Amino acid sequence: MNLDVGNLEAPVFRPPSEWDSLLISVTNGCTHRCTFCSMYRTKKFSIRKDIDEIKSDIRKSAEMFGSRVEKIFFEDGNAFVVNADVLTELTRYSYQQHPKLRKVSAYAHVKDILKKSDDALKQLADAGFTMVYVGIESGCDQVLKDCNKGATQDDYALAAQKCHRAGIDWSGIFLLGLTGNDPEKSRQHAVESAKLINRMAPPQPRKWYISPLTLEMTPGSEILAQNLENKFQPCSSTQILEELYTLIHHTDDDLQGCIFNTNHASNYLSLKGELGRDKKDFLYRIEAGIKDPAVRRPEYMRGL
Repeated sequence: MNLDVGNLEAPVFRPPSEWDSLLISVTNGCTHRCTFCSMYRTKKFSIRKDIDEIKSDIRKSAEMFGSRVEKIFFEDGNAFVVNADVLTELTRYSYQQHPKLRKVSAYAHVKDILKKSDDALKQLADAGFTMVYVGIESGCDQVLKDCNKGATQDDYALAAQKCHRAGIDWSGIFLLGLTGNDPEKSRQHAVESAKLINRMAPPQPRKWYISPLTLEMTPGSEILAQNLENKFQPCSSTQILEELYTLIHHTDDDLQGCIFNTNHASNYLSLKGELGRDKKDFLYRIEAGIKDPAVRRPEYMRGL
């Protein structure tokens, strides 16, 4: 259960792994409008300019929750757009107010990582900022262009390496089914995504995270409108698993420290382990899911 001090504007979103974090509003909404996403469509993007006011929220949370706070997630859709000096100041203050704090994280758009210097990222990491969650979606430049991500495979590879060097944990999110019911595009999406995963591997052993989700066409998204106009046909569950199989198959066998999971509720199979240590087991389980629909998560249990 999340903790907050009443500083959030609904609807509120955060990564599944931050279910027990204190949520602190630093921005509101998201800087981008991706075709598949409707999460922040009701919000106008803004940055909270009054740093003392945010500090007051952090201080108030210490009074409200005492020593219960071990993780803080800076909201909203892209808090990493904020100046690195400000994020560093807020991170340091968070640790001052919460003695048991061990993690500070945020969603980040890749371009806002690239805009920050290596020194700024290192300073932020030294202050205790621990992880960025980056919506990558695909390693295919054409798919990224079509869904309005505003980034390329090269951008993601470079940003990942910048974070590795700084000591900020990298959590990359891919989106299965983004190309719809087109076998050729689906394969390219999967193969190029695997290529990007290989390129994002840190040069020195450290933990990093990859989490594929499955496309859900939600009200307010452009991709749902395309579907209603017969311009986009979604993948079947079998095609989704075939895409996942292709993606994993093309990752390097010697990847280290890559924590891989598909335990998000949108996915048809729940996998958790490490690439490439558990690669063969992943492929075996996906193959079983392709052959036997009974193995898959039922549609009524899937969702965002």
